[in-house]
Amino acid sequence: MTWHRRSPLLQEGVVPLDLCAALMDHATNETPRRRSFQGVVDSSLRDSAYVRVPVPLEEAVLSHCAAPIHGHFGVRPRSIPGQPAVIYRYGVGVGFVAHHDEVTEIERARARTNGQPVVGGDLTMVVWLNSPDAYGGGELFFEHPPREFKPPCGSLVAFPATRDHVHGVRPIVRGERCTLVIRTHVGDASG
Repeated sequence: MTWHRRSPLLQEGVVPLDLCAALMDHATNETPRRRSFQGVVDSSLRDSAYVRVPVPLEEAVLSHCAAPIHGHFGVRPRSIPGQPAVIYRYGVGVGFVAHHDEVTEIERARARTNGQPVVGGDLTMVVWLNSPDAYGGGELFFEHPPREFKPPCGSLVAFPATRDHVHGVRPIVRGERCTLVIRTHVGDASG
């Protein structure tokens, strides 16, 4: 089975809690921007804000996630120069409707005029920055096969950024859900 057909990886305790705390500090000290879906900010489809993550923090997270990703997918994640990792902050609201992570042409076209980042790549990595008791709802769900994740702080969920992995975020009913999202390219097992 090729790596991009593998099921999502869930690995708890990948990112140390002190690194999660540093990322949360960064998220609370930066001015968040509203996040779009397909280049349009519409809180009925996606209700979140984001901040960009400095490269040293992104590299620290990647260093902790590389081994579990290699073990599950047989590939090595590689950062994409010029494409920032982002921290998403979901408050009470709709969450994020089911979608796939392949970048579309309409998203690229809209990004040229609206300032929203286009986040592409081969593999999506989601790292939980706060504990599941800090918010109600907010599960990461996949449609086929149906799966839901609401893991502890420091956990990693990784999956191929393809149309085969339709996913979303359940509505948040209490508190705030904070996750780091990094999209990477992949190299083969020897690279």
